[in-house]
Amino acid sequence: MDITTATLIGLAILALVIIAFFAVFRGRGNFSIKTKLGEAKAEGENPPPPTAVPVGVKVKGVAGRDIHAHSTGVGGVDVDAKAKGDIKATHTPGAAPPKS
Repeated sequence: MDITTATLIGLAILALVIIAFFAVFRGRGNFSIKTKLGEAKAEGENPPPPTAVPVGVKVKGVAGRDIHAHSTGVGGVDVDAKAKGDIKATHTPGAAPPKS
C-alpha cells in the first residue's frame, strides 16, 4: 500500500468519525483531533427552528372547563391558568401518556 492510498483511507475514516460525532451531538458540538499531518478542529451547532415548541407542557390563560396537562419529557409542566373546572398537571418522565 503506497502513501497516497493510506492517506485517503485515513481521511475517509476521519470524515466518518466527524460525521458520526455531529450526528450524535446534534445540538452543539466541538471536535478536535491531532495527527501526523496536522490538527483538525470542528465546531457545530444545530439550533432548533424558531417555530419549535420548547420541551415540556406550558398552559397559560383561561379555560372554560377542565385543564389536563401531562408531560413525559424532561421539561415538566408549567400551568398558569384559570378554569371553571379542575386543573390537573402531572409529570412522569419516561412513562407513556395516560389514556383519556
